Amino acid sequence: MDKGIRPYAVAAFIAQSPTRINTRAGNTAFRKTMMAELMEQFGITLASAATHYNHAFISAKTTHPALVEGLGRPEDKKGGRKPKAVVVAAAVAAILGDAAPVADAAPVADAAPVADAAPVDVTPTAVTLSDAVQRRFSDAAAAASGLEELFATQPDVSPELQTYSVRKAGDKTVVGSDLTLDEANALIAKAAKAKKAKLELVV
Repeated sequence: MDKGIRPYAVAAFIAQSPTRINTRAGNTAFRKTMMAELMEQFGITLASAATHYNHAFISAKTTHPALVEGLGRPEDKKGGRKPKAVVVAAAVAAILGDAAPVADAAPVADAAPVADAAPVDVTPTAVTLSDAVQRRFSDAAAAASGLEELFATQPDVSPELQTYSVRKAGDKTVVGSDLTLDEANALIAKAAKAKKAKLELVV
């Protein structure tokens, strides 16, 4: 039983969408504000609020497609990070230079057998790479090794802006997270104005 959360979320989404600023920052602020409102109104967790927000977003996408323009992750951005091996292979290819693709060779017609051909000397001979070629492969291997070390030592995180959480001062229950400082202060002020539980900022 969702206690009317979903109908409320859908109605709030449609009502507040016209005030949304259709930029990356504006869309992020709209999503956070919607989820914070659901958490405050129904006393639910952040994860639950995100679920109800997504339901409202999908519902509005069907009934009011113009309201959701710019929201959601673009299709070409889905799929997560590329494997490190692919990145390293691309870097090595860039160092060595892209080789031109070899065109399919034309089929060779069956040749007539050669009668009494002279024996061919198949004694193996030593083949050495030129110094320039050896240096090129050596540099490419060193570069690939350096890239692997770089990936191994770098933390797998993306730079993000400073975010804050807001919790109840009494029982320390978190009521909002991943907020900017302005959003966190606005949530604290809203609770104080409504004379609800006192909220405090958590970095």
